[in-house]
Amino acid sequence: MTTGHGSKSGVIELPYNLIRNLTSPTEKSNGVQTWFANIVARDVLSLDTRDNLRAYIAEHSSSKRNFVHKQIENTIKELPDRFINRNSGVTITCTNCDVDDNRRVASLENASIINGAQTQGEIRRYFSEFGDDGEVADFMIRAEIIMEPKHDEIVEIAIARNTATSVKSVSQAGARGYLDELAVSVKKNAGLQIQLSETDTDGESTQSILQYTRLLMPEALRGVSASRNSPYKQAGKCLSDFSTWAQQKSTDPQALKLYNFFVQMAPVAIKEYRYWERHEAWNGLNLHQFGKKGDKPVGGRPVRRDKDKKVTWVAPGILFPIMSALSAFVVQKDGQWQLNKPTHHFSEGELVQRAAQQYRSMGRDVALMGRSESAYDALSIYTDTIASVLAERSL
Repeated sequence: MTTGHGSKSGVIELPYNLIRNLTSPTEKSNGVQTWFANIVARDVLSLDTRDNLRAYIAEHSSSKRNFVHKQIENTIKELPDRFINRNSGVTITCTNCDVDDNRRVASLENASIINGAQTQGEIRRYFSEFGDDGEVADFMIRAEIIMEPKHDEIVEIAIARNTATSVKSVSQAGARGYLDELAVSVKKNAGLQIQLSETDTDGESTQSILQYTRLLMPEALRGVSASRNSPYKQAGKCLSDFSTWAQQKSTDPQALKLYNFFVQMAPVAIKEYRYWERHEAWNGLNLHQFGKKGDKPVGGRPVRRDKDKKVTWVAPGILFPIMSALSAFVVQKDGQWQLNKPTHHFSEGELVQRAAQQYRSMGRDVALMGRSESAYDALSIYTDTIASVLAERSL
């Protein structure tokens, strides 16, 4: 069961027992494919972890092995035939994948484990210790193989897979009281209830609210280097960061400032997001709900309409750049953050028109627009220019 390299540099051959292509239509439209495979655990050792956020924690010191590592070891030693069920397996990314079912080999180009480095480390440790023992049997592990041609997207997948299930989940943040003031502020100023647990079925999505609010964060607060599109690409990080600021606000002045911004601006962000979702300017722009003939949208539908053909919902990928552009009008007065949209010079219809133009320039791909830094920059140029002009006139 040795794993060799293909003739092409950067290509590795991964044998499998069984493989299935479970690519969804949306993945296919993005040029992505996904397979799930049952492979021999020993063959995982040939893969590196260069695109993973973390290497094997105990690689240089066995004292760093924790409870999770020891549980993996126990399963390998005591119940190897159950390992494939009791372990979450590994996630492998690659820029190209060729499956040869005759040889039962998948040829992966630029392959890397992005989730499962600790599992790989414990498997390596086990075979290093017992590999020469004739009684050591190979066992199976399940692998998810994601073929993504763009390396920058592989980076985002790695980040998402390692932060989406952060220990700072909504339930844990709610249990620790991190969301208490946020909930009070939203209830008092927007008349809405937020979810304090993953099991809450009523109320607004806390993560969505934090995404909307982060979009309104002005550059002076978020920092020049911060990406405007991060709330769309890294939704889970909005909750994780807010939880950190809530935890540190009593000892860190900057954490307190960021925390207060979210508590004060969350009700504004919700109202503003809902307002732009149903803005009259969307009507008449020919943003087709389902698409027709050659004008069919990709990456998700852009809008939904009611029975009177009025737009009642706009995709986040289109709305997020608009919300980010509005951050130019967010100011702090007397310790209170507020959104002050100008009554002169600024046209809401113009901003909507510019958003529609960006959407069309990206091949009517909602998801692409939500991720594109250029879309955020293009809309922000309009609002930043107006804010700069008004600031100069007030001097």
